[in-house]
Amino acid sequence: MVKKITMIQTQKKAGRFNIYINDKYAFPVSESVLIKYRLHKGQELDENLIEEIKLADDISKGYNAALNYLSYQLRTRKEVEDKLRSLDIHEDYIPEIINKLIDLDLINDKNYAESYVRTMMNTSDKGPKVIKLNLLKKGVDDNIAEDALILYTDKLQVKKGVTLAEKLANRYSHDSYRNKQNKIKQALLTKGFSYDIIDTIIQELDLIFDDDTEREILLEKANKLWSRYDNLDIKKRKFKIQQALFKQGFSFSDITSALDEIEDTNI
Repeated sequence: MVKKITMIQTQKKAGRFNIYINDKYAFPVSESVLIKYRLHKGQELDENLIEEIKLADDISKGYNAALNYLSYQLRTRKEVEDKLRSLDIHEDYIPEIINKLIDLDLINDKNYAESYVRTMMNTSDKGPKVIKLNLLKKGVDDNIAEDALILYTDKLQVKKGVTLAEKLANRYSHDSYRNKQNKIKQALLTKGFSYDIIDTIIQELDLIFDDDTEREILLEKANKLWSRYDNLDIKKRKFKIQQALFKQGFSFSDITSALDEIEDTNI
């Protein structure tokens, strides 16, 4: 039996058409496939051509879905591949779609990586290690990520790190000098800055040790602990407080002096 297109119906969805063969619905196609195969009413189709058209439409749907996904922001190759899989685009069609997008420079992991590094440099407090980790998770090649991170110079890292460290210093203003410094270093490390850069940041931050301030903070904490452990005998009480304050970065001699002062006050 001859298979002939008897009607081409426009779908409600823009750019999509329904093909009817011998007065029965047969399959849908995109506008690009319609044009490519010059489909028209009265055209005769054999089985091989029908299968070819269906395949072309599947690829076209995947390609259009990828274009839509890319229209919002830059994406990596892996992100687009994952998106196509989530839309149940057949695995065999994905390489063709991806290669076409690469040829058109719509997917370019190098450009993506450089753009991502610039954005993170300007809008976040993240260091290079965290930025690189994020790029790798998005499927960017290690070498491409490293090349892009050249944009994040040591000078810029130190500037960004000092700004963050100043905020952290204010946050930890009621900590001992040593504890404050350690917390700042740990926070910077977690943000993705290297040890060498962190050392430079700490030097630039220029934290000043002040005996009076340190003593004031120590006495405040020691008094709170003295009240907390008021149910213990004096020996255990002092031992508990010494342990707690030593962990908080105060020296043993300063702790002993503070406890002697508190004990004398409470006699």
